[in-house]
Amino acid sequence: MTVDLSGKTALVTGSGRGIGRAIALDLARAGADVVVNYSRSRQMADEVAEMIQAMGRRALSIQADVGQKADIDRMFDQVESELGPIDILVNNAGIEPRADICDYDEATYDDVMAVNLKGAFFCAQRAMRKMRDAGWGRVVNISSLHELTPTGFSALYGMSKGGMAMMMREMAMSYSKYGITINNVCPGATRTDINRKVLADPAYEAKVVAKIPAGFIAEPQDIAPTVTFLASDLARYITGASIFVDGGLWL
Repeated sequence: MTVDLSGKTALVTGSGRGIGRAIALDLARAGADVVVNYSRSRQMADEVAEMIQAMGRRALSIQADVGQKADIDRMFDQVESELGPIDILVNNAGIEPRADICDYDEATYDDVMAVNLKGAFFCAQRAMRKMRDAGWGRVVNISSLHELTPTGFSALYGMSKGGMAMMMREMAMSYSKYGITINNVCPGATRTDINRKVLADPAYEAKVVAKIPAGFIAEPQDIAPTVTFLASDLARYITGASIFVDGGLWL
């Protein structure tokens, strides 16, 4: 099977590094023009955009804090002005502060829910308006196996991903009739900046690997092809689904 996204424009939030970076590059390899969104990592985002342009695709690097609706609207206004409507939205941006449940403060709670859930909702809302008019669109949310299972180390993260699961299903129920598919990709343990510190402890890494039936921790590029597939016409009959890319960790 060949995935061809030629003529499509994709926006990947939080795509200057990690899983978002891998997804942005994979979508570009399949033919899509890509908007690389970042909050603080401008240099890394610019590098990803340059790599995409080197493939012969159009690319923009745009700063926006998806936890702020005004930033989301500004970003979409710029994209639509320079590249046209978004055909493929990948809600990847997320934060995962680790703490005891009783130690979280209100500001941290608000930050996690704003970035992980509010941002995904309002990015999808903005994108789906134009997708509905076009009769075609793809929304892929990067969720987590923790939309089903508690984390034990970041309750706010798990709560936000549980909310993302229901958000996706509500959107799929209402908007699939317009030719839009809405799905979640749920990575398991992956070597990203979020996990780098804890995985630097060999004992902790061994404990994690022991729980994974596949026997290893994923790299970001292990997640990206599933997103690219869901963004294509090959996956036109998949909507309202959470797809676990976790080596069997959730079993």
